[in-house]
Amino acid sequence: MAYLLLTLNTSTIWAATESKQPSGKIMKWVDEQGITHYGDTLPPQYSGKESSISPRGLPQTDAGNSTASEPPGKESEQARRDRTLQAIYSSEHEIDRARDRNLEMDQAMLEGLEQRKLSVTARLQALKNTETGYSKRGQPLPKEFKKDVKSALLEIGKIDEQIAERKHHMETMRSRFEADKKRFIELKTGVPAGESTSTAH
Repeated sequence: MAYLLLTLNTSTIWAATESKQPSGKIMKWVDEQGITHYGDTLPPQYSGKESSISPRGLPQTDAGNSTASEPPGKESEQARRDRTLQAIYSSEHEIDRARDRNLEMDQAMLEGLEQRKLSVTARLQALKNTETGYSKRGQPLPKEFKKDVKSALLEIGKIDEQIAERKHHMETMRSRFEADKKRFIELKTGVPAGESTSTAH
């Protein structure tokens, strides 16, 4: 009897151990934070997002799943941006106010550049008037005259470049805030902006 019981217990333990042994197929999956995990058992929430690894450590592709998943790093970055957006703003009006505050300094700098251009343009015009006066009197121009004219023209060119850069920066900022507001509305309503617009029509 004791021998039979020992035999049954040994068989039971062997069967339990055999059933828990891994199949030799190692699974690989990536969680919401972009961290890669390996194991012989796949958590249910990651079903369909896994890939298998051979015993030699080589990746194995599933013939039935030919669609490549989106890189987890990109998803993680978008999720981080969405969380930040919702943490900073509580309404789209706040996004508009933040945009206007950021544009105030750029606008002040732009106005300063335009004032500088007006000043240098006036100086250049004065130099041209002086040149006309010397020409009418038949007198030679001072040695430094051409140098002053060239300097004024170069300064106006640099100011024009700075004005163009500042305007481009302001336009880029407007576009960025507009994109943030569009995304904020999508997160708030749960409806993509394109769909909400078509529905309204």
